[in-house]
Amino acid sequence: MGKASKQKLPDTVTTEPEAPVQTATESDAASKFLEQTGNLIPAWLRLPLCLAIVLTIGICMYFVGRGEPPYPFWDENYHLTSAQRYIDRQAQLEPHPPLGLLLIAAGEVLSGENQGIDKSVMVHVKYIDGDKMPANFSFSGMRLMPGLFGAFGALLFFMLVLEITENKLTALLFSSLYLFENAWIVHFRAVHLDSFQMFFCLAAIWVFLRQWKRSTPVPWLQYAWIGVLCGAAILVKVNAVVLLMMYPILYFKDQGTRQCRGMLAHIEHFCLKAGVSVAGLVVIAYAVFTVHGIVGNHPGNPADPATQNDLQFMSQPYKDYLNGTGSLSPLTVFAIARDYYAYMDNDHKGVPKLEVCKPGENGSAPRVWPLMEKTINYRWDSADGFTKYVQLVGNGFGWYLGLAALIFSFLAIANRRLFRIWVGDKETYALIEVFAALYVVFMVLHMYLGAQRVMYLYHYFIGLLYSYILIVLNWRYFCRMHNLSLSRRTLVAGVVALCLLVSGLFYLPLSNHWKLNKTQCEQRNLLSTIVECQG
Repeated sequence: MGKASKQKLPDTVTTEPEAPVQTATESDAASKFLEQTGNLIPAWLRLPLCLAIVLTIGICMYFVGRGEPPYPFWDENYHLTSAQRYIDRQAQLEPHPPLGLLLIAAGEVLSGENQGIDKSVMVHVKYIDGDKMPANFSFSGMRLMPGLFGAFGALLFFMLVLEITENKLTALLFSSLYLFENAWIVHFRAVHLDSFQMFFCLAAIWVFLRQWKRSTPVPWLQYAWIGVLCGAAILVKVNAVVLLMMYPILYFKDQGTRQCRGMLAHIEHFCLKAGVSVAGLVVIAYAVFTVHGIVGNHPGNPADPATQNDLQFMSQPYKDYLNGTGSLSPLTVFAIARDYYAYMDNDHKGVPKLEVCKPGENGSAPRVWPLMEKTINYRWDSADGFTKYVQLVGNGFGWYLGLAALIFSFLAIANRRLFRIWVGDKETYALIEVFAALYVVFMVLHMYLGAQRVMYLYHYFIGLLYSYILIVLNWRYFCRMHNLSLSRRTLVAGVVALCLLVSGLFYLPLSNHWKLNKTQCEQRNLLSTIVECQG
């Protein structure tokens, strides 16, 4: 893989030094508009303005209106009870690690929603039916933190794309990949864990990308940060373990920036940077399980089904702590983490395999995820000839553009690795190799998991993120290969952003529980059947 150069694209919308200078007859209305707009905005204001635009749109897409639907759907029926047990300070073990559930509970407390409502019915069981929820329960509080992390994740996506494009306007346009992704909108606004995982994934990849571009050795502290951020993502949902593949990739790139030294120096260097990465992961895990122990410090009612389920996996040190005869020492925290893992492992073994599911059910095989196969209808509500849907469906243009980026990436790699055809920008090509490799690792792991248990389309979210990064990298590779001027590059990015916006708004009623009649619903099935329309 090639070394990253320090060359940067200018922020103003003018012709780049390496591109031919445009004459007046070559420039069109779009180029003139972009140039005039870029020159009107002071340089110091461009980054804050872009961040403000991204955050504003992110809040509209991921935060506003999060109270709809006013009913639980999919995993909300589980996570609502988990969060409420934390609020009631009750000890528990769950199928997912604690970090995301703790954040959901924190949002409910900070929001002040549902004060004065008796929510005790929510802590007795692991799963609660929608018709058994407390009367007048507001979902806005439980959905507060997922929505916020979804909105602020847009800022991280913008910063990540900015590292690739090195141009603020272009990064703003490509932020449409995140802002108008319908599958993320429906999940990130709900009492689900995906927005937290995506936030920490984006943060880890951003740090990785910044360090990859260094021409000098990567400081050990940056490895620790990657360990902490990867650990945080794993402590939300375990499948984020695929992020750990970034460490060896970065380390071998890092090695190329160091002067040749003896074997002992190489071993010391490896041990230091591997050690601090592991230490970062261990520190965040210890901190999260300590908070889990502090917040859930009371034993539940042994008569409750949820408590009965947990007690069989709790070791004696954990029980002693809950009963007040033991302290929350490091050994106790270790015991809590071990018990939690045992519960998760047992729950994982109880999930049916895909082939056990009947035809028409929601399980899907990883091999069809890039095609957006097996969308899921979480709920629908009909009245007066209209139906409101909560449907897991992606931005069609974004998903298929991501699939095209994957194909082009593997073709570019085949050109260089198999046929020794060296064209284009080596810096961008190296990153295409990196993220194509990360995508392959992701898919191989999930194909293995798919043979062990049923999987769903939303398990593709990290892979979808990799494909979206590859869209931007292929755009940059193409533009540099053909030596396009910055105004033309921006025009291409603008067309992509416009298509993403139109596609996202087209499917938004399915993401946001908005009214559709049957004719309007069937229009969403124009390219493929993604929703069973009611009417």
